[in-house]
Amino acid sequence: MALSAVLLTSCAARETTTARGAGPVRGGSITYAADREPTCLDPHNNGDMPQTYVARQYLDSLVSEEKGGKIVPWLASGWTISPDGRTYDFRLKPGVRFTDGTPLDAAAVVANFDQILDPKTQSSTDLLYLKSYYDKATALSSEVVRISLKRPYSPLLSALSQAFFGIESPRAMARGLQQNCESPVGTGPFKVVKWHHERDVELVRNDAYHSAPANAKHQGPAYLEHVTWKFLKDNTTRYGALASGEADVIFNVPPEDEQTAKADPSITLQSFVHSGSPFSLDLNAASPIFADQRVRQAFIHASDAKEAVQSAYAGVFPYEGNNISSGTPFYDPRYHEPFPYDPAAAARLLDEAGWTGRDAEGYRTKNGRPLTVRLPYKGDGAETPPADVTLLEDIQAMERKAGIKVELQALDSASADAVWGDAKAYELLGNYWNSPTPAVMYIKFSKATLDVANGQNTAFAWDPELDDTLLRAAATTDPAQQKQLYSSAQHLLTAKAWSLPLYPIQTRLAVSDRLHDVWIEVSEGEPVLSDAYLTS
Repeated sequence: MALSAVLLTSCAARETTTARGAGPVRGGSITYAADREPTCLDPHNNGDMPQTYVARQYLDSLVSEEKGGKIVPWLASGWTISPDGRTYDFRLKPGVRFTDGTPLDAAAVVANFDQILDPKTQSSTDLLYLKSYYDKATALSSEVVRISLKRPYSPLLSALSQAFFGIESPRAMARGLQQNCESPVGTGPFKVVKWHHERDVELVRNDAYHSAPANAKHQGPAYLEHVTWKFLKDNTTRYGALASGEADVIFNVPPEDEQTAKADPSITLQSFVHSGSPFSLDLNAASPIFADQRVRQAFIHASDAKEAVQSAYAGVFPYEGNNISSGTPFYDPRYHEPFPYDPAAAARLLDEAGWTGRDAEGYRTKNGRPLTVRLPYKGDGAETPPADVTLLEDIQAMERKAGIKVELQALDSASADAVWGDAKAYELLGNYWNSPTPAVMYIKFSKATLDVANGQNTAFAWDPELDDTLLRAAATTDPAQQKQLYSSAQHLLTAKAWSLPLYPIQTRLAVSDRLHDVWIEVSEGEPVLSDAYLTS
């Protein structure tokens, strides 16, 4: 594969010489403070980032991805791929057991794929990765499992490295979705003790663990004995917990605290820029207003997106105007800013589209109808952080200058979730898709995703040529062909103006100086605590 989408940095090497010399210490308990609580601890269900971050601690995947895109063994000690790219045979590590005592064998892996594809599982992320390609899973022996595909899918191994595809105990899965959401069972370095809703998840070490990925910092059981995965939605509270010693590591350092954290010798910062689709405002092409490509292009030209991102995030988050983030394999920089801020171009396009009238407030009209677009978002500050609200308000103000009225609708979580998949509920919707592969463009904008009707094609748009280009890119392993096809896909997708990309998603950790060897894996930016240890 091409170079993976990774930017992994550490602001300072602040571990003391004494700590380094002492080596890893076994035992101890830490608190990890997250900004969002998952709706389910089983990442096979739905599939959102809060799930995958915590699931990494108790689920192992078949393979792991290294910086640079290399795939290395994990639960699978090796694999072979047929010449036509449609058959993958995985040989499993011998002697591995789930924490409920169930042995890991080929039948268990088959059961996991069956669960993912079962509509009752309500899978979203996993389903969209597999639906267009997956045929079946077969146990060839107790230690060899075969994945058969309907068509070649070269990004398969990268996709399977994510915690979304963590392997779970068949016995535990048989308990049903509700119980499995509360306490999924894996082979991982920790196991779930209890999920205290709206408070935390308690994790305890799996003392029998011996199935770490090849790129782990050590093999064998985790050093830490206990982890409290705490939910602190408020930015000030979460950063304060780290500063006071209540938390040992926090996720999503508030932008306003970035410089303070950098100046604090007791804190180390780590950041990872995700590959995949950046946070964007997707334009609903099924709506009467944005069905017109000229209006979509005008909207993007009227948004000074680069300035809005810079202002809202104080330079902590970079602007990205392409439909895939800059670290994504085969990213083409020619599409970094395809529709630059250009009020004159926006005005010309709107005039051409017939929006030439004005109402009493100065907004454009057409046949007496005002040019009004609705943008619903979750009013919960953890789901839509203050900087994002500022970003939306800045874009609202810019569009007003062009005569476009943007109605920001702060909704409760249930109401906001309900708009997904409803083409009549919005004209704009914030969305992102973290993914280790540029095939994310197919996930977001294909007819296959639209046909699944789970709301993930938020633009309600697809194009036959784009679909064909992306399927051909997924079918080849030739880097030169992949580069050409994925570049063509970015060109086609950009011209459609189905999205206003804004910034790439990041995993940003702040770690206390008493905790060492926390790292961020590169397929999904998942924090890894199995190698972490305390020095005091």
